[in-house]
Amino acid sequence: MNFSKTTHRQESIRITDTKKGIYFTTIALMFSIISVNAQSTPPTPPTPPNQSSGTSYSISIENDDDETHNSSVSISESDDNYKFRASYHKSKNEGVKQILLNKLGKDGLKVNGNTYLWSQSESGDEVFECKLTNGKVRIYLDLEFASDKFLTKLKNMGQDLKYYISGSSKEEEQAKKVERAKRDMERAQRDLERAQRDLERSKKTAKHSEHK
Repeated sequence: MNFSKTTHRQESIRITDTKKGIYFTTIALMFSIISVNAQSTPPTPPTPPNQSSGTSYSISIENDDDETHNSSVSISESDDNYKFRASYHKSKNEGVKQILLNKLGKDGLKVNGNTYLWSQSESGDEVFECKLTNGKVRIYLDLEFASDKFLTKLKNMGQDLKYYISGSSKEEEQAKKVERAKRDMERAQRDLERAQRDLERSKKTAKHSEHK
């Protein structure tokens, strides 16, 4: 495994949210409502927390037809490490093992019965470990020591494992993300329209009070 870094790794992740425009507009309208009702200068909105450059996500897959075939996959990545955890029916163990062998090879591999363990150490510290047992696989990578090339390789392998274990595909997952984003946009639009109606009512109430 070509594991170690050759140069110091630096990266930044820009998080783009297509719903921010609507959310910020809604927030602005809400502050306008407060201003009209209180007839005073609206309070300064709190400063949003700093975005972390790390990303984290997880998925869970279940088969309601047969509890013995339930599977779960969790993938997370932060500034410090990459983790992959999966549990699945033992019938998929051979397929999972072949994916690991094809991607990682036998370098650093130790086999003890049904347990397959790939590991890498730096200065006595365990910085990479991939452990396969019957129905479970666990992967840990310390990003301080790993090269970008090895991280990319591991992330691609994680995607292959996820699709195999869940029985899904990249296209199906993308379709679900699009549908989820569409629902979020529709919800944000309803919130905006409700805030606009509240603002109009508040303006009318304030205007009526001025003429008394």
